[in-house]
Amino acid sequence: MKLGTKILLAVSGLVGIPVLAGYTWFRLNKKKIFDNMIANASNVEDIVGREMPAFDVEQPSGARVTKDMVLEGKEVAAVVLYASWCGPCEREFPEMDSVYQKYRDKMGMVGIDVDILDDMGDVQKYEREHNLSFPLAIGNESLDFVKTKTYPTTLLVDRNGIIQFFRIGSIPEADTFEKLVTSFMGDDYVAHQPGYYTFVAYSDSNPVPGVEFSVSSRSGTQAYTTGEDGTCSVIVDSREDLLIKVTGVPDGVQLVDGGEKKGGLVSTIIKLPVE
Repeated sequence: MKLGTKILLAVSGLVGIPVLAGYTWFRLNKKKIFDNMIANASNVEDIVGREMPAFDVEQPSGARVTKDMVLEGKEVAAVVLYASWCGPCEREFPEMDSVYQKYRDKMGMVGIDVDILDDMGDVQKYEREHNLSFPLAIGNESLDFVKTKTYPTTLLVDRNGIIQFFRIGSIPEADTFEKLVTSFMGDDYVAHQPGYYTFVAYSDSNPVPGVEFSVSSRSGTQAYTTGEDGTCSVIVDSREDLLIKVTGVPDGVQLVDGGEKKGGLVSTIIKLPVE
């Protein structure tokens, strides 16, 4: 499959397009891309709390990977849905792999290419070009229960086979991934549903750094500021509908709806109310 035939969209990093024509197209259509990305992250079906369905996928070697194999004897399993062209996937995989290598006696992991434009040849090439210790496989209809076309998408499944974490968007730092997976480890494990959210601020299609905002949940209120890329990522111990309030903006940026909104139960990409 030629790379030029693919529309190269991914999340939180935020879009990966490794060819000049794709980059130009992205720059000219940035606002539409962000809006579609946020809509896709907001409108997915809530699968947290459900039992992980059985799956049976094939590796380039011909070996199979199943749900039971990934979970057997483990305290947590990470199932990451990706595409061969996804830049943020490529960025997060080495970070995730370092955590997997550290805890592989307690965690299972598999990366599954589910993009309809990819085939086994793409997975074989990806495996050759990336030195990853967790298995890669090609997806099939058994994964259709995850209605996402945005990559990467990560599911964390606890020792009881329950999906306890669902994230559309990358997890680009090893420390963040480690904090998430280790929360499911230990003899004193209690079922819980952590959340990891990326807040996005843009105005006139451009990222807006320096937007100050607060996030209120049952555990209290915390203050944050968007970085140079106009984003800020936040981990919460228990996902819930959050109250988001913008408390400060740079010159030329306006508040929308008084700078307040709710979000965060299902969506993992949240646009701050500014323009």
